[in-house]
Amino acid sequence: MKYSQIKALISNPGQSYWYDRRYAISNEFGVIAYVHADCEQMAIDEAVDSGHMDCMAMSPEDYAEYESNGWDDSYILAGNAGEPFWCEYLSIREV
Repeated sequence: MKYSQIKALISNPGQSYWYDRRYAISNEFGVIAYVHADCEQMAIDEAVDSGHMDCMAMSPEDYAEYESNGWDDSYILAGNAGEPFWCEYLSIREV
């Protein structure tokens, strides 16, 4: 991966001096965002709010079906708006 491609995946590049931790958020195809944050939840919320996790967004129909069937381990509510996102193949690790 080229430096320019990695740089495009950084969710909040101007905040690197505020946080000691950096996280890589990945799905089954690879890294979708690098985020500077205090904790994993904050990193996911920042990635959602910056639009880096739009590929993991659930449709309203899927969310209604999963919620009614009680499949709570397949999605998360993230970001400032609390939108539903697939989390089955989502991983986060500190880098």
